Amino acid sequence: MAIRIRTKIAISFASILILLSFLGLIAYYNRNILFYGMFGLEQEIYKLGIFSDIQLAIDKVVMPANDYLITGDLKEREKFQKLAREVEDGFKRLEGLEAHREHAELYTGAMERFAVLKKKAEEIFAIPNPIGDKRGARLMYDMDAIASDIITNYMDRYYTRERDEIKEAAASAGIVRKRVDMLLFTGGIAAVVTIFLLVSYLIRSILRPILEFKEGARIIGTGDLNYRIAIRDGLEINLLVDEFNRMAERLKGSYADLEEKVEERTKELNELNIRLKELSITDGLTGAYNHKHFYEMLTDDIKRAARYNHPLSLIIADIDYFKHYNDSRGHLQGDNVLKGVASCIMRNVRAQDIVARYGGEEFVIIAPETGKDGARELAERIRRCVSLQPFPYKDAQPGGNLTISLGVSAFPKDASDQKGLIEKADAALYRAKEGGRNRVEAA
Repeated sequence: MAIRIRTKIAISFASILILLSFLGLIAYYNRNILFYGMFGLEQEIYKLGIFSDIQLAIDKVVMPANDYLITGDLKEREKFQKLAREVEDGFKRLEGLEAHREHAELYTGAMERFAVLKKKAEEIFAIPNPIGDKRGARLMYDMDAIASDIITNYMDRYYTRERDEIKEAAASAGIVRKRVDMLLFTGGIAAVVTIFLLVSYLIRSILRPILEFKEGARIIGTGDLNYRIAIRDGLEINLLVDEFNRMAERLKGSYADLEEKVEERTKELNELNIRLKELSITDGLTGAYNHKHFYEMLTDDIKRAARYNHPLSLIIADIDYFKHYNDSRGHLQGDNVLKGVASCIMRNVRAQDIVARYGGEEFVIIAPETGKDGARELAERIRRCVSLQPFPYKDAQPGGNLTISLGVSAFPKDASDQKGLIEKADAALYRAKEGGRNRVEAA
């Protein structure tokens, strides 16, 4: 029976519409099942997020009390109270979501332990002079133990149970998703077969080449420049295919050149960034660190030494009669002396020591893990090294030599903060100057 093309197209579209409607009903039905499963999973993940916030806050809440024992700054109490409120707010949020008795017992126990931790912290902040206080150290030890207990024996157990519930919910959602995927895959195959059987003979000669060009353009656009179109279907299509493939080949060559140039520029930029960082913290003349970086490193090293109860020493060195040398021999010779003194210092310090140019003719050395006696020995080696250097015109200096004087201070014996440590070392340097120069004095 002869069927008009218009009828064939109408029947084809009607069949496709019926099949797609059926697939849509199946997808809608399973979408509701999947939605409710995912909603439950989101609830569990939300609770886990609250738990993570609580765990992170508990991990950080002990730090203000520890810093108070080191610095004696009562502002740390405000930091502690803020972090404590975050923990308590997290418990309140979690309390409104929990329905399982075992979970409720865990966070209730965690809240009770946290109340004990708060009490220990308030006892620490009540100590008027906390630095070096043994009772404060014991209370800090108790706080760390309680925080560890909350995280290990309550929060980790809660996390394990919550994680198991999430796994179960995810597994259920996965089963539903697979069922939906299978139904949609089966229906999709049926739709593809139906569409192919109904309309392929009407559009094959026109649509296939167009789709091939579209797909080729998409693949080229994603960066796969090795893709080539192989279809051969008529003179016009063949000409277009040849031109498309030549265009892809030219684009591949241009892209390779561009990648090489980008790689070169990226390497240059990385090297420049490294160099700029070095310049920002380094004295350009002597190669030592600059004044700003010295203060940053001294602050960090003092905190580290205080936390672990390790020694730390500071040495300040000043070139004797440097102004006389500079005025009589010129700034160029003076710069050479500065570089020579810096070289002497750097040859005698350890890899972990910090050497910085403190002022015009002053240098500072931070010596971690070094007590005052060790720092004196280091300063003496530096002093001898400088006095033996063959600086030009040094015989014309007062005293017949170009020398340096050095002052030493130690943490925590001489001072417990940055300012005090510098002042003590500077005072020792002043005594070395007053005592005849070319000598080492300790605070």
